[in-house]
Amino acid sequence: MNVLSICGIAIIAAISAIALKKNAPETSVVIAISAGVIIFLFVLSDITPVINEVYKLVNNAGIDTDYGKVLLKTVGICLACQFTSDSCKDAGQSSLAARVELAGKISVLIISIPLFEKILNVATGLLT
Repeated sequence: MNVLSICGIAIIAAISAIALKKNAPETSVVIAISAGVIIFLFVLSDITPVINEVYKLVNNAGIDTDYGKVLLKTVGICLACQFTSDSCKDAGQSSLAARVELAGKISVLIISIPLFEKILNVATGLLT
């Protein structure tokens, strides 16, 4: 999927949502969120080569693959939470959007704990 197709989908959905907003606000929100999901799925289908390239870079650098996994998981959580938060905001649910963002931040911290442990072990090893 190329960027122009994604832009076309977004423009058509935005125009449709704006046209329906006055008479059918629920349908307007559904159109906007549906278009967002379609675009998100198109982008996800193209992400496999990026993931493979990150793993190649990590392996070529001689870095533990756990770091690459944490990086990719963190990016995935950030993207998913951002998309969900934006969708909630579009639906007028800003407090729900804030909770999704908080959940994403906590998830990133939880995933990062093994990294922090390794960094602390290296630091204490250098000090002793």
